[in-house]
Amino acid sequence: MTDSQSAPGPRQMPKAERLLALAREKYEPRRATRWPYLVRNDERFRFEGPDRRRLMADLRATWRGEFPGEGAPAARDLSAVADDLRRLAEQAEPDQAGPEDQAAELMEAHGISAVPADRGLSLVTRLEDCPLPGEYVIPEPYLVAADGIHLVRDDGAGYARVAWAWLFPVAVYVDPDGDHLVELAWRDGPRWVSRLIRRAVTKSGRKLVAEAGDAGLPVIEAEARQAERWLAAAEAANRRVMARHPVARQLGWQADGKTFVTGHDAPWRVEPRYADQAAALAAHRPDGTLASWKEAIAAASGHLVVQVGAYAGLASPLLEPLRLDSFTVDISGRSTRGKTITAMVALSCWADPSDKSEAMHTWQAASVIGIEKRLNLVSGLTVVLDETRLVKDPALVDAVVYMVPKNHGRPRGGGWPNMIPWRAVVVSTGEQPATSFTTHQGASPRVLSICSPPFGTDGQASCAVAEEIKQSVETHYGTAGPAFVARLQGRLEEDSGPGKLRARHIELTEMLRGGTDMTGRRAPLVACLALAAELAADWGIVPFHPPGIADWSAMFAADPQRDNRPEMALDLVREYLAAHADKMCGSNDGSHPPASGWIGHEAREGPALLPEKLREELRRRGYELDAVIPGWLEMGALLTMDTQRPAHSIPRRTAGRLSRHLIFRREILDSQVPSTDGQ
Repeated sequence: MTDSQSAPGPRQMPKAERLLALAREKYEPRRATRWPYLVRNDERFRFEGPDRRRLMADLRATWRGEFPGEGAPAARDLSAVADDLRRLAEQAEPDQAGPEDQAAELMEAHGISAVPADRGLSLVTRLEDCPLPGEYVIPEPYLVAADGIHLVRDDGAGYARVAWAWLFPVAVYVDPDGDHLVELAWRDGPRWVSRLIRRAVTKSGRKLVAEAGDAGLPVIEAEARQAERWLAAAEAANRRVMARHPVARQLGWQADGKTFVTGHDAPWRVEPRYADQAAALAAHRPDGTLASWKEAIAAASGHLVVQVGAYAGLASPLLEPLRLDSFTVDISGRSTRGKTITAMVALSCWADPSDKSEAMHTWQAASVIGIEKRLNLVSGLTVVLDETRLVKDPALVDAVVYMVPKNHGRPRGGGWPNMIPWRAVVVSTGEQPATSFTTHQGASPRVLSICSPPFGTDGQASCAVAEEIKQSVETHYGTAGPAFVARLQGRLEEDSGPGKLRARHIELTEMLRGGTDMTGRRAPLVACLALAAELAADWGIVPFHPPGIADWSAMFAADPQRDNRPEMALDLVREYLAAHADKMCGSNDGSHPPASGWIGHEAREGPALLPEKLREELRRRGYELDAVIPGWLEMGALLTMDTQRPAHSIPRRTAGRLSRHLIFRREILDSQVPSTDGQ
């Protein structure tokens, strides 16, 4: 035997092992988001179905290319090698997921086999109450699923949730200043919720959650940034199909000079600037018909003051075309005489005047900012401020009465309401006139004061009429104002319509000017009411004939003495001193002070009165001490000392106790009292 015959050759590896070694050299195992696969020469092979058969055919071709003289491995070996390669692919690092892969994975999770062309939009559009406009699209890489909006991310981290329910931008509203509000609609259980959100807020997810979270916005703060990006992308993709509408920020005349908004969607949507205006806005709506409202107030045919209340309600739309500033109609007098009911008649032209609505504003719950916001809600409608007696701080009435004709609020910074505008006839009621609270002499010409009892003094008969009207206007309201405005708009659109309207107002002003400076300054305001009465009667808005010039003059053309409230208050001081002489310390031996205490003492210069005692007496008679002191100082009625602050508050002793006093100059008090004995 030779050496070559006796030495065995190297043992050959089984074909399956050789094929696996060859495959590991030629193929690259990979793992996608949802399945393993192989890559060779940019060709992909999966391990299921037709792809597996392709892989096994490619393995045979690869074998033949490497071992041309040997037969191909058996099918059993090919299958075993494919299984080994699958295990290697499953152990590979995952690929960076592509958007379509992740989209498909998301849809599979919700029972959908493939990504639809509309990216899930049909889930929404098949609903009968779908709020989306036609041709709405879902931009990539977002998907609509049954449980909300999702973002398919392409950074390898899978997909992210955007919203926990459907959330879409559906329309854009533009206010008179050009600012945009975006209408967002989202699904809350079985219903859709819609809100107008300032565009600046939609661009800040956290602000969006803070503003709309309480309304059920399906976004949490952790996902707020994704939500703001989704809204921006959806709006950009649908800008062509999303409608743009005008939106009003206040009721009444709008910036175009033609549109008059009387309530929500009448004719424009209203989005007030401040959330606390929403309740009053909601009260501006109609109930009943114009005919039923006319029937409701017909019982006032014999009560002129109540009729004037209706004219004050209808006069507000005239301020703009007549170029008049806002003014106040003040109804004052004893309680239970129908002042509040008259104010309800005025308000019923536009809104629900009942206690269950928020249209009627009271002085009791008021603040300067609160009243500014209430006035800011309107630009040509009437505002009611009821019962000055209940005001917490008399200075508030003073501030508001002076502020109303300015047509805007106070200047402020720091995010507070800053010079917010309005245009309105304000109807105020109270037991004492609103002008008794004011220290501003310039406010008096802007206040039309009515002191006559609205329903007269006929006892039960007056009460019965008042109660009948109250109950009627609580159920029939909000129709007269819109009807009046519709006719007014038609008149203004006529040739020379505005000019004719202003010409008639000028005629009425001249007829009502009276014989004093004060009545002359009030005449344009009274003429505004008179013009409203004429138009309302001509157009069939009210069931009354308009009052005559003599009626208007008798009601508002007060004599000069009535307008000089400091002088009238000084007369009350004279009466007070005469009626309470025994309560002036020093009028007796001083050993027995009156039960209610001393009111002051006789000083060398004149009567020295304790301010609080005098304040109580003046308030009982319908005057505010702080409101008349500036007038007393102007006429020199009070003693002043430069060393004191304020100069008119002077320390003196009454019954041995040092306190501050108001000292009235005796020569001023005596000079105004007419002599009755010829001396």
